[in-house]
Amino acid sequence: MKKSVVVRRTLGAVVFAAAAASFQAPALAQSKTEAILGGPSALDLLKAQQSGTPVTALSAPRPASYSYSRPPLLPAVLRETRPAVSPGVANGRPDIFGTVALRVGHTPLDARWHQIEHAPVGGVAATFAQSLRGKDAVRRLESVNWYVNKRVRFVDDSVRWGRPDVWSAANVTLNAGKGDCEDFAIAKLAMLRRAGFADKDLYLVILKDTVRRADHAVLVVRAAGHMYVLDNGTDELLDSERVQDYRPIFTFAANATFTHGYRVQVAPMNIASAEESPLTPAADTSAQVPAISAHEAPRSAL
Repeated sequence: MKKSVVVRRTLGAVVFAAAAASFQAPALAQSKTEAILGGPSALDLLKAQQSGTPVTALSAPRPASYSYSRPPLLPAVLRETRPAVSPGVANGRPDIFGTVALRVGHTPLDARWHQIEHAPVGGVAATFAQSLRGKDAVRRLESVNWYVNKRVRFVDDSVRWGRPDVWSAANVTLNAGKGDCEDFAIAKLAMLRRAGFADKDLYLVILKDTVRRADHAVLVVRAAGHMYVLDNGTDELLDSERVQDYRPIFTFAANATFTHGYRVQVAPMNIASAEESPLTPAADTSAQVPAISAHEAPRSAL
């Protein structure tokens, strides 16, 4: 009798816990990958099917610190051989993070880009950017990167707007003091344009962070013989060819839109000659080996 009571109570507790878990689990918001590519990746779906769990939301990058001391250029750890300087410095394309930029005519994000592409920045931010015009290029990049990182708090679009991947103009982001990673990059782009940088040197890059396994966005700027990365995750400038964990998807600029490919190194191949070589006859060794007569043969051979 007591055993049956214990069994019933145990079953009841298990059912209640399962019901509570299912009731409390919130619906996952659509990720940037889904917004860009139209759904979760095939790998995510396969892994979810095998494990019996839903596709998890991608983690967001942590915002930068709110203290500022003039940061040095700090490259990430170099894990593979890449050019010391991005080819994009000379060829005018955003060949960044070890990729080759390829022009495209259309992307799923064009409408978002066109809404903010020419949006100006005003107020205190514009005054600050204007005051930088007399400084060297690297100092202007450092100052704008720090300014936006200090005044904007990271808030995911799904939390702020109730839907993923909303691109806000610079004034909207800076006045609100919050935004997603692409909002940081857009604000920096508008401020650097006001600080004297040419449109052709400013690139909004949508990418995949392979360490966090998250979608991300940064601003890349051509300046002083480098392709510099301005990231909301750090106040330091990064050289694009020293960052190993970013995989760019789309890059937006005033003059073109790009997707990205990778250089393939082909192993050297040895090709046989079509010419026939003359045959060399084997050496005649019969004269070198003396014949053995029957009476000279060893006894074991007889």
